[in-house]
Amino acid sequence: MINTEYHDPVLLNECLEALIKDPSGTYADCTLGGGGHSFAIASRLAKEGHLHCFDRDPEAIAFATKRLEAFKNQVTFHPVAFAKLSEEIAPNTLSGVLYDLGISSHQVDDSKRGFTFQGSNPLDLRMDTREAESAQQWLRRVSADEMAGAFRFNADLDRAYKLALKIIEIIAATEGEILPENIRRAVESVFPDKRHEINGILARVFQAIRMEVNGELHQIEESLRGAVNCLLPGGRLVVISYHSVEDRCVKNTAAEFEKDCLCPERLPVCRCGGHNRKLKKWNRKPILPSAEEIARNPRARSAKLRVYEKV
Repeated sequence: MINTEYHDPVLLNECLEALIKDPSGTYADCTLGGGGHSFAIASRLAKEGHLHCFDRDPEAIAFATKRLEAFKNQVTFHPVAFAKLSEEIAPNTLSGVLYDLGISSHQVDDSKRGFTFQGSNPLDLRMDTREAESAQQWLRRVSADEMAGAFRFNADLDRAYKLALKIIEIIAATEGEILPENIRRAVESVFPDKRHEINGILARVFQAIRMEVNGELHQIEESLRGAVNCLLPGGRLVVISYHSVEDRCVKNTAAEFEKDCLCPERLPVCRCGGHNRKLKKWNRKPILPSAEEIARNPRARSAKLRVYEKV
């Protein structure tokens, strides 16, 4: 059964203003989710316009297919990871590409999906449950070094190695599936001086595990590079991120395409000929949600919108 609610699209008007230059153009929403952004994009397209929607979560595809029924002749659904964008879309054909990174409110709120540290359902954290490795398997497989590295890199956590050791210790003594309470016990043991911050720390721990299970940073990098290839000159790349790790990944990946010269820095003179720049910033600083939007939708509070234009 498909839920009747999913999530409120963040920075909707700002996204549409940046994204849609040509209502008759072809666009891609690489993070379909419940279809909030896609519905608004499709509503603004002329009859010649077309929208490609990507999501590897079968629940999202099922929900959004019904939501976008009125635009079925102008929308194509791609039930694959957005890293496959350039395999699905021809080069130099898109007028704009949108990313709303992270996970949807629906995924977090549905405890059966195992995305939340609330409740008592076993950890899963897969965006596509058809994928082989769940959080259960990842946690039992990796070394303390690898787990600690994920906590540091994906969530900027301190005491990462100590926490990894404690999680491994608790898991080794756990019969059956790993539950949120197992991770909570580890966090409370390692951060006894931060009792008032435990939920925030848990959110970051789950974020770090989820990003590893789903290969999210690799997916973002690969998809953004594909998007540059798929965009027409003048087309817009519009990206919403919600935490520093995602935002840093977006900035660093885009920066590769903002350079005229691709020569190693150690060379005293340019030998590549320059003129290799493919992206320029459309907004110098990230666009942030208004106070009114944050009051209406608290999950928008950490959102940052970056826009690039292909040159």
